[in-house]
Amino acid sequence: MRREIPPRVQQLLKQLNDMQKTYQNITLQKQQIELSLIETKNALEAIKKSDDKYVYRIVGGVFIRLDKEEVLNELEETVKILQTRVDILSNQEKKLVEDMKKIEEDIQKEMGGRPQ
Repeated sequence: MRREIPPRVQQLLKQLNDMQKTYQNITLQKQQIELSLIETKNALEAIKKSDDKYVYRIVGGVFIRLDKEEVLNELEETVKILQTRVDILSNQEKKLVEDMKKIEEDIQKEMGGRPQ
């Protein structure tokens, strides 16, 4: 005998599905930012090792000579910003996982209380 899913469970399943999509988006964003963070840290380390007073940056297909210290300061600030974004996304991931577990428990309770 086939029975319908109760409206409350349908609502919880939709909510869970939406949260899973959000989780996937956050995870993708976090991965992209982590890649940028790694690249920025690598550039920072390479510039720190250089004995030159100037470094070059490509801007619109043209090399621009810049003061090494300015670029180091800019890259260090970028690292801080990217790390903060990674931390925020990690916290959002953790919160979503907790919320999804709670909804899964609610679904189990709703379904467990009914004959199958």
